[in-house]
Formats: sequence, structure tokens, C-alpha cells
Amino acid sequence: MSTKDTHKFKELYRFVKPYQTMLTVAAVFHVVCTCLGLLMPLVLKIIIDKALGGSDLSLLYVLLAGVILLYWVRAFFFYTCNYLTYYPIHRMLLDLRVKLFKHLQSLSLRFYQEYRTGKLISNILTDVAALQSMISTVIVGIASNLFSLLFVGVMLVVLSPTLSLICLVVLPVVYLVFSRFRKILRERSMMLREHMSEVSANLAEVINGIKVVKSFGKERSENRSFMERLKPTFDMSLKLSMRGFMLNIVMDQISIYTSVAVLGFGGYLVSQGRMTLGELVAFYTYMQMFFGPVVQLTGFAPAISEGAVSAERLLTLMAYVPEIKEREHAIHMYHAKGHVRFENVSFGYAPNRMVLQEFDLDVEPGLKVALVGPSGSGKSTIASLLMRFFDVTNGRILLDGEDIRDLSLDSLRRNVGIVLQESFLFSGTIEENIRYGKQETSFEEVVEAAKMANAYEFIRELPLGFRTEVGENGVSLSGGQKQRIAIARTVLHNPSVLILDEATSALDTISEAVVQQALDKLMANRTTIIIAHRLSTVRNADRIVVLKDGRIAQSGRHEELLCQDGPYRRLYAMQLKEQKEQDSPNYAAGRFGLEDPEE
Repeated sequence: MSTKDTHKFKELYRFVKPYQTMLTVAAVFHVVCTCLGLLMPLVLKIIIDKALGGSDLSLLYVLLAGVILLYWVRAFFFYTCNYLTYYPIHRMLLDLRVKLFKHLQSLSLRFYQEYRTGKLISNILTDVAALQSMISTVIVGIASNLFSLLFVGVMLVVLSPTLSLICLVVLPVVYLVFSRFRKILRERSMMLREHMSEVSANLAEVINGIKVVKSFGKERSENRSFMERLKPTFDMSLKLSMRGFMLNIVMDQISIYTSVAVLGFGGYLVSQGRMTLGELVAFYTYMQMFFGPVVQLTGFAPAISEGAVSAERLLTLMAYVPEIKEREHAIHMYHAKGHVRFENVSFGYAPNRMVLQEFDLDVEPGLKVALVGPSGSGKSTIASLLMRFFDVTNGRILLDGEDIRDLSLDSLRRNVGIVLQESFLFSGTIEENIRYGKQETSFEEVVEAAKMANAYEFIRELPLGFRTEVGENGVSLSGGQKQRIAIARTVLHNPSVLILDEATSALDTISEAVVQQALDKLMANRTTIIIAHRLSTVRNADRIVVLKDGRIAQSGRHEELLCQDGPYRRLYAMQLKEQKEQDSPNYAAGRFGLEDPEE
């Protein structure tokens, strides 16, 4: 075993350690169970040489009754030792999955932007399953088989030192064959696992984008692409399986040649009177027991190789360091006043590519500040930094005078809430989705939050009301309904600072009006940062900040900015022109295939 493999097993031992007492008892029971099974050839020797050879039927019946009793006792130990083995194995793998999921929750959004979702699912499910197979193999199979080899080896030498030399000569050959095949199986297993992760990632993308696939009629194309991606896994899996079978065939051949040699030479010793028939039968039986564990140990090679690959992938994933860390003595802020200040903030998603540069903004409690500007100007980045999805590169962000990096993450996100452009709903009921940020609330509070979000009327009309299942990401609801449930979720969360990130831009005019009413209720007496593309939604803001290339280009109220010759007036004029064109009869005629009224 390489140094790298040894390190991996040391890392995994952390999950085994809490159950080592139970596993030790299981190991002792395995030894007892194995010993009871290995007594059978000795009993067989006595039956042949003493009972049958001496025509002593009473001794024969006693020995046969003893065999039955022996296997009853062995069955008890076999069941008990397997329970004591598999309980901690399944439990430690449960611990591993929970720890892995917890670790993934601690990683920043940057990690999820770079690591594909399908690969993560493969890590948590497939890799842990392969690791389970390996651990079961190592703890149960290898331990019991190695003990069997030791015990049987001693018995072979005791019964016939001459014949045991044949087995001794074969062992180096077995080791060389095993080592060679193990290296090949490990390499092929790594290739297969990596390719399957890519297939899993592509599958997740297609499923998530199924509406786009169907809207462009790309089902057949995606079927062909999936088949093309999957076909190499068939070839690799087949080759991996056949390599494993080839190893078993080679080991079977070695076992057969050894058996022929032992029977041939052993028969000669019996004919010369240098060995009894019972001893030869016992020796042959033990030899079969000797090569049985050897063949099984070589058969474990695929499981060990796949498990080692999975362990490496899991440990690599666990090695990712969370970018956003809570300080050791973090401040717990229970209810903030809502004073937000950005001081000389600079930030870039990649080195030497700053999205924000020397950004300064002071938002007094209760004010509504709108951030506007072209795409890529840094509006949504400001929201992400305030939520601490990322940490600033330079400068600092203060909440009520405290650097948000000094606050506990729970405190920060309890006091700062966000409504996104496309709010995500979890599978479950409407009530469960509204409660998501505050599980301990009463049903009456959930209803009140729905009323404030203008969601109560449409929820009440549903057959099951608040207990209606929304489906995956709210598939059974319209965009406006999903957004109002998301607003109700934020109402119940009751943050001191509210971020609205393009909260109505994806809605139609009627839905936008209803949602805007709900947002107006939510913004009342609350510090609000509005990120908007359509300037018509921010006219009533206390202050409008215009961003350009990560810097503040203009700042003021709507009326003040329109009086200035700057980017805000140009943006407003452009959007006003677009709106007029959309409302004109000519635009409608072209859009719906109608004739021009003037023609």
C-alpha cells in the first residue's frame, strides 16, 4: 500500500474511531466463528482414521452430533459478529454523509459556481456507496480471511511439512499477480468514476433545463448526446469487470495446479505409508481453505480500488476550505437598527478583475436606496457582499457600526433578508415554504405573513390551502404566486435590512402590480436596498445610486437626477423610448402579425 493510500485510510479512521470498541468485539467474534469453521477438517481426519478405520460407530455418531452442535454455535457467532460489524459501518457512513453535507453548506457561492451540481450528487451518493463496499470488504472480508490464512497455514505445516512447501512456493506468484491486477483495476476505476461524474453533471443540467430542451425541440438531440456520453462508461465498466474476472480465472488456475500437485504427491506419500489417508484428506481440505481466502482476497481488488478512488475524491472535496468563515468570538446582534455603510469597498470575482472599486455608500435606518445601472456594473455584487456570500477584497461593510465579518453568520442573515428575481421554492407545502426561515412560528403568523404578501387570497382558493404541495421549485404555481410566497417567507423572517434584487423584473404587468403592493408593505419602516433594471420601479426611492464600471457615477432623488446631464437621464430616456415603442400600434401589429392601421 502506497503512502498516499495510508494517508487516506488515516483520514477515514476518524469516522471509524467512535465505533472501535464495537468493531473490536466483532473482530473477536469473527475469530471465534472462523476457528469453529476451521475445526471441520480435523473432525474429518478423526472420522476417517479412527471411527471409520476402526469401525467404531458409536464414536462416529458422537462426532456427527458434535459437528451439528458446532455449526449451531457457529451460526450464533456468525449472526452476532456480522451485526456488530455492519451496524457501525452503516452508522459511520451516515456520519460521513452528514459531515460531507454540512461541509458543503459551509462553502461559499464561488465553490458552487466552479463545481458542477451533478458531481456533488455523485460524491455524496455514489462515492460513499463505493466506500461502504470497500470498508465492508476491508473490515469483514480481509480480517477474517487473513486470520484463516494464518490458522490454515499453521495446520498445513503440522499435518505435512513436505506438502506445505508446495503452497509456500505458490504464495509469491499469487502476490505478483494480485499486485499487477490491482494497479490496472485502480487506474480503470478512477477513469470510470470521473467519467460517471461528468455524465451525472450533464444529466442534472438537462433535467434542470428541460423547459428549454422542449421549447427548442431538442429531445432527440439530447438523447443522442446522452448516449454518446454514456457509451464510454459501458466500455470502461465492461473492461473493468472483465479484468476482475480475469484475475479470478488466473487465481483459479493457480489453485487447480496446486491441488493436482498436492493430490499427486500426497497420494505417493500415502502409498509409501508416510501419511495416513485421513491426514491427506485433512491436508487437502485445509489447502482448499487456504486458497479460498487467497482467491477471495484477490477478488476484493475491484472493491478496494473503487473504494480507494472514492475515498480520494471525497477527501479532495472535504479539503476545500470554506471561504466565508465565522470569527472565533463572533458578535451576536439580535436586532439591528438597520444602519448600513460601505466604506471604500473593492471586490473582484477573479484576481485583477475588480467588479467594485472604492465603493462608498451610507444608508440610514429606514431609508430606501435604489441601485441602478447597466448589466455588469456591480449591483447584484453589492447584495451578495452585504449578505456575505463573498467577502470584500478591500474596505469593509458595517451594520450598525459593526464590521459584518465580526458578526456571527446567523446574526447577519437574521437581520438582513433578500428577495431574489427568481425565488426558489422547496418541494413541500406552501406553509413549509413560508416557515422556512423561521420554523418556530405559529400558523396564525404564517397566515398573517401571507396576507401582507398579497398571497392569502390565491392560497385560500387552492383545494388544500396552505397544505398544497408546490412541487419541485414551485412548478405548480405561477411566477407571481411563487414570488408572493417568497415575500411572505421574508415577511415572517422579519429582517431589519431588506434587499430586493430585481424582485419584479421577471413578472408580467398584472403580477408585477400585485407583487409591488406586497413589497411596499414589506419595505415600510425598514432599511431597503433596491436593485433594479427598470427605473420606473425606483422613482419613489429616498435615494438613487447610479453605478458604472463598479463606481458611483451619480447619486440623488429621481427628480434631481433627471435634471442632470448624466447616465441616469440617458437610461431613463432609453427605457421611456422602449416603452413607447412597445405601447405603439405599429409595435403591436408587428408583434402579433397584424397589418399597419395606416395601410
